Amino acid sequence: MFDNFKPIDLKAERRRRLLITALVFFVLLSAYLYRQFRNYPEERQARRFFEALQRQDYQGAYQIWQPTTSYQYKDFLEDWGDKGLEGPVNKFHLTGSNRRGTGVIVRVQVNDTKNISLWVERKDKSLTFPP
Repeated sequence: MFDNFKPIDLKAERRRRLLITALVFFVLLSAYLYRQFRNYPEERQARRFFEALQRQDYQGAYQIWQPTTSYQYKDFLEDWGDKGLEGPVNKFHLTGSNRRGTGVIVRVQVNDTKNISLWVERKDKSLTFPP
């Protein structure tokens, strides 16, 4: 009756379990890395912007902002210059980001006191204030 059954190959079973475990680990690691780094290009653009503000390179920061024609350089300086609403940027820290529609909202802590949110458009990496 049991003549048709082959003996269990313990090495093959062990390899099969190891392969399944490795595959599950790889899928979970891939999902985690995707979640962590999917907004990386937009976060990098915001980081470049705040680094330019930190160096007081307002012209460079204005170019990174990619403003529309209605947002002139003097308006930009009123918002981001030394005497602007946010004051001079001495240090900053990106605290997170959320993908929304066609862009990403990047949250930044400036000078250890102010929390600022910026909208970064995914297609051209232009910055603006969130809607």
